[in-house]
Amino acid sequence: MKNPFDIKTRACTKKDYDFVYALTKKTLFHYIEKYEPINKKEFDGDFAKRYKEIVILMKEKKRIGFYHITPATFVKNALYVAKIFISPAYQKKKIGYFLMKYFETLGYKKIRLQVWDNNPAVRFYKRLGYRVISEKNHRYLIEKKL
Repeated sequence: MKNPFDIKTRACTKKDYDFVYALTKKTLFHYIEKYEPINKKEFDGDFAKRYKEIVILMKEKKRIGFYHITPATFVKNALYVAKIFISPAYQKKKIGYFLMKYFETLGYKKIRLQVWDNNPAVRFYKRLGYRVISEKNHRYLIEKKL
């Protein structure tokens, strides 16, 4: 798939912790905090366990976002988008759209992800053809069949 943004990717390292935490805090925490306190210890544990699965998005030498995808557990032939974060300066430039379309080319029959019900990204995913399949604790599980 052609990359019209000249974005490169690289594996996340432990040195990316501050970037990953700051971007998550800036773009997600205010949605979570409406419902529950942020658990930094849980974030840190998750990062320590999964940082090698995270992909950092680079524009020239600048980190502009990251994502984490994995085969879905308990769902045959489905991809789970565990994380997708774009720096605010690069949002609304179709980078998220490009990434989601790229994920569709990876050979899975469905893509699933969770999004907080108060996150405006819900509209973005619905425009891409995702539908809510369940709701629990203010989080939607959404899916697109390919």
